[in-house]
Amino acid sequence: MPPLPPNIMQGRWLRWWLTLSFAVMFTSTFLFHSRIGLLNVLDVLFFLPSLTLLTRAMVSGDHRLLTSPLLVPFYLLLGWALLSMAWAEEPNTSRTVRGVVQILVMVGIFRWLHLYFRNTFREALANGALCAMVVAAMVTVSYYTTQPLNSPLFSEPANLIFRLPSLDPSLALMAMVTPTFILLAQGMAEGAGGKGGRRLAGAAMGIVFIGLVSLPLGLMSLMLAIAWLVSRTSRPWLAAVPVIAALYLMVQGGTDVTMDRYFLHPLIGNGLNQESLNGILGRDGDKLIELAHPRNLFLLLVHSLGLVGLVLFIASWGSPLAALLQREDFQAARGAYTIAIIPGLCMAFATGTYLLVPFHASWMSLWLPLALLMARLCERPSAQPELR
Repeated sequence: MPPLPPNIMQGRWLRWWLTLSFAVMFTSTFLFHSRIGLLNVLDVLFFLPSLTLLTRAMVSGDHRLLTSPLLVPFYLLLGWALLSMAWAEEPNTSRTVRGVVQILVMVGIFRWLHLYFRNTFREALANGALCAMVVAAMVTVSYYTTQPLNSPLFSEPANLIFRLPSLDPSLALMAMVTPTFILLAQGMAEGAGGKGGRRLAGAAMGIVFIGLVSLPLGLMSLMLAIAWLVSRTSRPWLAAVPVIAALYLMVQGGTDVTMDRYFLHPLIGNGLNQESLNGILGRDGDKLIELAHPRNLFLLLVHSLGLVGLVLFIASWGSPLAALLQREDFQAARGAYTIAIIPGLCMAFATGTYLLVPFHASWMSLWLPLALLMARLCERPSAQPELR
């Protein structure tokens, strides 16, 4: 018999805790001026309670949460990233370790929630995403009361309502991709009326918001949404057309860089140095140089972790995806847990991301879709009748 979930978190308390946690996660980029304050709030609200629940489950014998063979490439990637700080010039060890712990906790608790409380988990994800759309609508109205309507959102600093932060456009783009597609999946599952209609309206708001920040990436998101809808029809192969259009728009919405500067140490990379969205560190011979942030996830992987890190990153996604494709219920699996995978990776390619930092807007493009994918593959063994 698998261990039972703790009774203390069942029912309304679990629902309220998760809804509040996801609401803060999905809206925090637009609400918090202080990143330190945001991290402290999330640690107290979500990560510390999650670590407690996860530890209790593991001690009680539920080892599948963190010991699945599907997680091995993921663990190797995190281990290689931590090891790379040994040859990095200016690593931020405390920040990186804190980020790794948070990511592991999120993966484990998502698998635990899908295993025992999947309906509550999905509802909380949708409610948090709807909160993000309300904030996005408020930011949009506030921005265009002082800026011309032909100005891309966040292209110029503006006094927003309630003194909300005026963001780097890449942060706004990364923060919105996963909430938007979670609402699209759940809205389609519920239907166009009532609850489903509200979620579809929220998804539409998310795509409009992304388009206001970057028109090519907004159109890319729309093409990926269309591709997902077409893939559910009797002719799923037609989804290739909007996917190709989305990839073209992804490249158009990205940043042009001189690629060879990021391949100075192609095998093992420059190590996981302290980085910002403005620049990253590298070494050219005996000189320490600062390069513009590539705003491209895969260039950043090669620069920081080398081809070894890139292979491990691809394997981290490929292992659970291959397992999902082999499942008999694959068609039913293409929902809220998996829909943000391709949009998230495309957004990370076009806008850039941090690799390993504590909770950040880039998690909505990178780590949260991966955690949801891994949660989808955590199942209870089928109950078998006893043989007498």
